[in-house]
Amino acid sequence: MVRFGGNTFSDFSVPLVFEGRYFIMEPGSPNPLVTVVVEHGGEPVFEVLKNEPQQNPLTEVSRTPVGIVTVGDRETGSFLYKVRPGSETSVTFGRLGGSESESMSVRITDRMVDVLNPDGSTMLTAQNNRFEGAMTGFLVASDGSVGMGAQIPPQVRSWLQGA
Repeated sequence: MVRFGGNTFSDFSVPLVFEGRYFIMEPGSPNPLVTVVVEHGGEPVFEVLKNEPQQNPLTEVSRTPVGIVTVGDRETGSFLYKVRPGSETSVTFGRLGGSESESMSVRITDRMVDVLNPDGSTMLTAQNNRFEGAMTGFLVASDGSVGMGAQIPPQVRSWLQGA
């Protein structure tokens, strides 16, 4: 059992699925370890593995000297998300659609998971929830809809068990 964003996860610590990407979190010292995996052609593509950028065919991944990993779409160059493992206020950050100023974002802090509208107003804040079994905390779809407690597909569960 692990606790992230003020929420408790048993079996798998997948607090967020964002645009088909599974954000997996593990306890680490001094910071949580974040892994991001997406399915492509039936196979896992790791974009970030335990806070380290992974070169892959789908995205451009870079890391700053302070350890912030930025991921962008390889074809369009569009910003997708950042992993800030050393940040006190944000572990993962993503945006849906358009430019950063036109799209919604998701943040996982040490106390809660926030889904924010493009204007910065809060769409969803979740804390002190318990997720049992093979469930994600929150699913944010490409159309901006948000679900809670979605099942992790069997294929993805097998990747997580093998990692």
